[in-house]
Amino acid sequence: LQRQRDDPLLTLSQQLRLGQTQDGRELDRSFFLQYDRSRVDNPDAGLRGDAESALSANYAWTRRQFDNPTTPQSGHGLAVELGVGVTLSQQRSPYLRGKARWQSYWPLAAGSERPSRLALRLEGGAVWSRDNSPVPATQRFLAGGDNSVRGYTLREIGVPLATGGVEAGRYLAVGSLEWQRPLWFNGRRSALESTLFLDAGAVANRPGDLDPRVGVGTGVRYNSPVGPLQADLAYGLDSRRWRIHLSVGFTF
Repeated sequence: LQRQRDDPLLTLSQQLRLGQTQDGRELDRSFFLQYDRSRVDNPDAGLRGDAESALSANYAWTRRQFDNPTTPQSGHGLAVELGVGVTLSQQRSPYLRGKARWQSYWPLAAGSERPSRLALRLEGGAVWSRDNSPVPATQRFLAGGDNSVRGYTLREIGVPLATGGVEAGRYLAVGSLEWQRPLWFNGRRSALESTLFLDAGAVANRPGDLDPRVGVGTGVRYNSPVGPLQADLAYGLDSRRWRIHLSVGFTF
């Protein structure tokens, strides 16, 4: 059960999942049936949305090949989700849903005294259905935030509404490129690292309407025993605002 406020919108949703999950160090697999129901209201404008629900069968697969599970310096990971569902509210309409995420670390000048690395993250998703099919908001996509497009608030990037705010869209595209460089003090490598990054992401209801929002910035990371602690200062080129983003640990 979730109550999500994205000013000025309020999303009330329920989700029930039944299935089997196999977790491993390098490989995860899941098979499950999922029921979604959501309603998006605009309390400030006195607007109440229609409830949308769906039932779907899904398969999720994740493969990790990182040199370190908590503080990776090299390697890559790939996660894929595939689902087929049918809407239950207003009308019965089938749909397909897919999502993929890839993360990779490339060492630079590994043989030098002061090596660095590039981190590349790509994410994409799509819901294929008839244009008027009432697919629940929880099955569609939003972007923005600490682990998405920095320089924007959580779930800020979506399909603009005439009444204000954004709604979840049927297509998602996100990319991030980050340069990570260890910091040295008195000739010794410390647990601190500096970062420079470029993030971009877009959400739309049609592929041709994808218009990337871009964020750039810098940050500092502390490689703790439980994983990286990172603080980023990012500027959204479209929002024209500075934001501070904090994240703890690494998971894929």
